[in-house]
Amino acid sequence: MMSFLLSLDWMVVASKLLAFCTLLLLSKHSLKAMLFGKPSLCTQEQIDHSLFVLVSLGALFHMLGRFVGDTILVADLGLVGKRQLYYFYFSLHELLLIVLVIKWHNIKRCEFANITKYICYLSGVVLCLQLLRYVDRVIIEANYLEGVYRYGLASLNLVKASVFLCYPLHLALRYLPNRKFA
Repeated sequence: MMSFLLSLDWMVVASKLLAFCTLLLLSKHSLKAMLFGKPSLCTQEQIDHSLFVLVSLGALFHMLGRFVGDTILVADLGLVGKRQLYYFYFSLHELLLIVLVIKWHNIKRCEFANITKYICYLSGVVLCLQLLRYVDRVIIEANYLEGVYRYGLASLNLVKASVFLCYPLHLALRYLPNRKFA
């Protein structure tokens, strides 16, 4: 089961990288313009900038989460301390991701792309799942939600990876000669 979860985690990383590379290759703007510029009222530019915000922050938070998660697991805190810190941190981690995506959109004066909305909703569900797991493991000191947490988190990561892969697919279909699918 752990090998499946690890491969699922790498699939999420690969989907974010593929979306990021596709966005940089097929977007009308350069990396500098995507970072610091504001999109025009053109729908495609709004979508590109929105997805750039999402993919950039998503990749950054993914790397940060892996580093902090590994640091917590090897820390000399004891089992109860590790549980408290681990579940609390990852709840806060998801909340900060959602808040920063919204804040960066407001700063750029950018509309939310549908994919960005869906990923934020899924991150909200992950946040609720992390908080429930925190209550289950730390406050109640039980393990009632182990199956829900393990399979729920894996399923949510699989859905997130699928949603991230929708954008490169959409861009690829846009470049078909007859534009039948775009």
